[in-house]
Amino acid sequence: MNVEGELHIKLYRRQARIEKVAISSTRPLQLTHLFEGKSVKELLSMLPMLYSVCATAQASAAAQACRQAMGIHGNARIELAESMLVTVETAREHLWRILIDWSNFVEKAVDRALVASLSNLLPMAKHACFNDSDLFTLQPRLVVDQERFSTVIEQIAKTAADSVFALAPADWYAYADIEDFDVWLEQTATPTSTLLRRIRDEQSARLADGGSYPLPPIDPQAICQRLSEEDADQFIAAPEWKGAVFETTPMTRMAPHPLLRQLTKLYGFGLMTRLVARLLELASIPARLNGQMQALIEDRIDGGAPMAGSGADEGLGQVEAARGRLIHRAVLDKGMISGYQIVAPTEWNFHPRGVVARGLLSLPAREIDTLKRHADLFINAVDPCVGYRLEIV
Repeated sequence: MNVEGELHIKLYRRQARIEKVAISSTRPLQLTHLFEGKSVKELLSMLPMLYSVCATAQASAAAQACRQAMGIHGNARIELAESMLVTVETAREHLWRILIDWSNFVEKAVDRALVASLSNLLPMAKHACFNDSDLFTLQPRLVVDQERFSTVIEQIAKTAADSVFALAPADWYAYADIEDFDVWLEQTATPTSTLLRRIRDEQSARLADGGSYPLPPIDPQAICQRLSEEDADQFIAAPEWKGAVFETTPMTRMAPHPLLRQLTKLYGFGLMTRLVARLLELASIPARLNGQMQALIEDRIDGGAPMAGSGADEGLGQVEAARGRLIHRAVLDKGMISGYQIVAPTEWNFHPRGVVARGLLSLPAREIDTLKRHADLFINAVDPCVGYRLEIV
């Protein structure tokens, strides 16, 4: 049994158009009830095993929530190191999707050995920051191995340079206008550039534009209050905020980049813009990690304002995971877990009225094979954290 469930996406086709999109889920969103009655230590050890996709982001959000609930003041250096591990996980997830799925979309052989080698990134990064027994615990001890972590950064940069961009990630991230981007498309032969060039040349770049409504910052007190209400389970399954359905993806994180702004003007929030958003985030990661490592080594860290829950024995963790914002809420009673909730990015993005439903509804549906290809590509561009089944009727 797949403990993480799957999405069922059904497209109702009539007279060469999509008449209706139905999205349902078998994701076990109430699995968090398993934590009730457990100690915080038990929760922190169980959770990454239950949620294997983006397990590092899950563990980070859980540690944040539990520390707050127990009144443990955050340590800025530890929080930065944990954030760096989440960023390494994001790089790995992006690389996996690009090297596997994007290669398949253009009928290129997947480099299985290279894909397998990426599994070493997180273990190496974790060992460069913490002892195994301390990782994502309430009060971990930081052990910084700069040389080992630098090796992780170098592997991310080299893989991205050799197999994705055909140049250094920082140089690709520096592209600020469409003219440079188009030159790169014409002069590069990676599966990535092949896919984007095909989308452009087939005039598919604007397809699946359902708009983009970024999930705004939400006051921790307000989200804790919402999660304490009687219909919290319905909110978790199909979250809305102030009556609106939002999106939380690499697209929303990278929206300010100059290249993405230009692509948005030309192609809207369609296939081209969304795929490039993931590439821009991947390209930004090596330089970001290098800067954070230097800040960690030199102890140049701004602690920032602590994030609080809505009262005693309650805590909230918010983490930008690979696929979007992940929210955890922990409630304690006499030091034991009395309530635990997770709001995942998949539930925002694959909401029945969310960005995926809107984008799919806009697709032309004259030919079923073409429709399926575009639908699969768009779903991949937004990227659920679980498998999905696409049905066209």
